[in-house]
Amino acid sequence: MIDTSALVAALIAEHEHHRLVRPRLRPDWQIPAIVLAETFAQLRRTFRQPAGVAASTLRPWTGSPGLVLPTTSSAIASVFRRCVELDLGASIHDALIAQVCVDHNVPLVTLDARQHQLALALGARSTYVLA
Repeated sequence: MIDTSALVAALIAEHEHHRLVRPRLRPDWQIPAIVLAETFAQLRRTFRQPAGVAASTLRPWTGSPGLVLPTTSSAIASVFRRCVELDLGASIHDALIAQVCVDHNVPLVTLDARQHQLALALGARSTYVLA
């Protein structure tokens, strides 16, 4: 499984870490819905892609419902039970992504050191590509 930082890098050829991440991206990977939504937002806002281009870029996953992992109410409850202990703020989204990985027993690939540490704290298997 891949997080937003890594998925954006894998999809944008001009991204500084594209060559590191692209070989890791597999079209059969299950991806959390929240990662797809965040990636769509990044493609639109940061890379100024038209909505149609951003949507079609993500179609390998959005067009295959079995590849989209939901953020369940139990994942949300689990993260909120630990939000004080983990000192969550804006990183609550990262915690939800990590919890989805835990719930579905899929490893995480990330370019974000904080995401990696948070994933490990939540019990996810995580690979920090820039390590």
